[in-house]
Amino acid sequence: MATFVVRAATIQSLLKARPHPFDATRVRETASLGDQVGLKKTGIHKTWLAPHMVSTVEHFHDCDEEWFYILRGGGTLLCAGECEDIAVSAGDFAGFTTASRQPHAFRAGEEGMEYLIGGNREPVDICHYPLIGKALVINRGGENIVVDEKVK
Repeated sequence: MATFVVRAATIQSLLKARPHPFDATRVRETASLGDQVGLKKTGIHKTWLAPHMVSTVEHFHDCDEEWFYILRGGGTLLCAGECEDIAVSAGDFAGFTTASRQPHAFRAGEEGMEYLIGGNREPVDICHYPLIGKALVINRGGENIVVDEKVK
C-alpha cells in the first residue's frame, strides 16, 4: 500500500545529524520527506539547525534549483561574499535558480532554525563549493565524484 502521509511523530523520529562531507563542523539534522512518500523528481527535507550552527559549506548547483521556507527561529542567509548576508526568520522564503550561481548556506540564530528545503532532483547535478575550491558531481544513479576546482 502506498504512503501518502507522513505523520509528525514519524518525521521527528527520522531527523538525523548530517555533518557536511567537506566540513564536519557544519551539522544539520534532516529528514527526507519526499523519500518517505516515494517522490523521485522532487526532493523535500525538514531540517533543524542548532543555535549558531552553519548548515553546509556555501555552494550552488548547476542543475538543481533549491528553495527554503523558514518554519521556526531564524538566522542569517550567508551569501559567500557575492552579496550581503541576509537576516531570515519564521515565514521567510528563499530560492536559488541554477542561473544565479549564488553560493549560500544558513547560520542559525540564538533560537536555532527549523526549515523546509526542497528542489528538483536531476539525475546528475554538479554542486560547486567556491570558497574551498571543490565541486561534487552528484550522480543519483551511482557514485558521487569529488572534483578539485581552482579558487578564483
